[in-house]
Amino acid sequence: MSPWKKLHSRIAYENPWILLHEDQAINPAGNKVIYGYIESKSNGVYVVPLDKDNNTYIIRQFRYPIGRESWECVAGRTDGEPVEQAARRELLEEAGLKAQEIITLGKMDSLPSVSNLRVTLCIATGVTKISDQLDKTDGILEVKKVSLPKVRNMILAGEIQSAESIAAFLTTIVYLEAQTDTVQ
Repeated sequence: MSPWKKLHSRIAYENPWILLHEDQAINPAGNKVIYGYIESKSNGVYVVPLDKDNNTYIIRQFRYPIGRESWECVAGRTDGEPVEQAARRELLEEAGLKAQEIITLGKMDSLPSVSNLRVTLCIATGVTKISDQLDKTDGILEVKKVSLPKVRNMILAGEIQSAESIAAFLTTIVYLEAQTDTVQ
């Protein structure tokens, strides 16, 4: 049972990807509040591609909401597709990569205080570069091949700041460390 009580809900805004809700509710302290949140119309997938040497590919992309460029892992919406199919599509669209296998690592809630977006974290193994075309629609500026230890250092240096990308990269590193001693 929720400690919150919804009194009224309205959709304040809608586009093909999200609904913005504005609810009147009673919070756990008993106060009447207005609570706004985003309902995603599709789940997400975050994919860490790995080649035979456990190098990965990161993308540099301009992010409109934060007004700057961001280094991230391959990611996107599932748009109703099975996770593996969406992961393969995003790999090709964003980084020009093809994978031999997609391994699902788990799920996470993205910004659960303001959104219901649920993302699946995946590893794509045996990746090969098959295209150098960048997805200009999403503002992708560069695709760069780097080692996982370099990614870890970029996270610690604040060069990678996307929370979901950090979660995907670190989950991948922990998964691989549990399998073998491939990551230092």
